[in-house]
Amino acid sequence: MKNFLFLLFNSLLFTHIAKPQTAPTNPSGYYSLDSKTTVQNGDTYGYTGNIKVKQIDSNRIYMEFYVCKGAPGYNSGSFEDTLLYKNGIAVRTTTDDNSCIITFNFNTAGGITVEEKTKDFNAGCGFGSAVVANGFYKRIVSKGK
Repeated sequence: MKNFLFLLFNSLLFTHIAKPQTAPTNPSGYYSLDSKTTVQNGDTYGYTGNIKVKQIDSNRIYMEFYVCKGAPGYNSGSFEDTLLYKNGIAVRTTTDDNSCIITFNFNTAGGITVEEKTKDFNAGCGFGSAVVANGFYKRIVSKGK
């Protein structure tokens, strides 16, 4: 029985590893941050955000990005930019914060995984105080398949 479970586990693990996720043929669409929020007395607590993507050509995308930290301060961050797009990955850097690197991974099934790196998350990447872009943005509308 132990050998059977061992073989089953290894075959499932190998199957998962052997099937890499692939970027959508066209990443164009609308994405919404998949996070938990609560509403208290009309105020929304927790992160919200959305991304609009339009593929320009096989190597470039246009992106409108918005993220909000929620109540009580509703600090937010946003940008509109044309980004290089290769192998399902787009990266944004800024001249205002040379430590800022935001990676958009379209290889995640059903959406975009966003990872922000900066030396100072309190004011990094030009966003509002303590706003961080990290999270999974679920695809809600596809455009231009």
